[in-house]
Amino acid sequence: MNIKRLCLAVLLAGAASAAHAGDKPALEGCVELGTQQEIVRNGGSQSFLLRDGDNHYRVALRRSCDSLAVASSVSILGEGTEGRLCPSGSQIKTNRGKCEVGAVELLDADEFASLKRRSRR
Repeated sequence: MNIKRLCLAVLLAGAASAAHAGDKPALEGCVELGTQQEIVRNGGSQSFLLRDGDNHYRVALRRSCDSLAVASSVSILGEGTEGRLCPSGSQIKTNRGKCEVGAVELLDADEFASLKRRSRR
């Protein structure tokens, strides 16, 4: 196998892996969040998990949000309304700054629980 074919194989494998990682259904429109929320910060500043009653989400941010990891309070604003989550245009407001939401994936309860356990390791 020559080097060009090897590089192509590696690139295709990476693309297939990335495509598989993004196969979770995306949130289609805005949702009104209730008062029973749980935010799980998974150690990074690129995303977090959100449980709202029986609904579960992975919220990816447009850019790194360093204030999320150390914030003592977090609120979600969609279309200028607190307590609304939209797949784009929402903001995460902390007591240390604001960050923009890039995408929201829907999770089931088992996925949420598994990701939550992993984040605590």
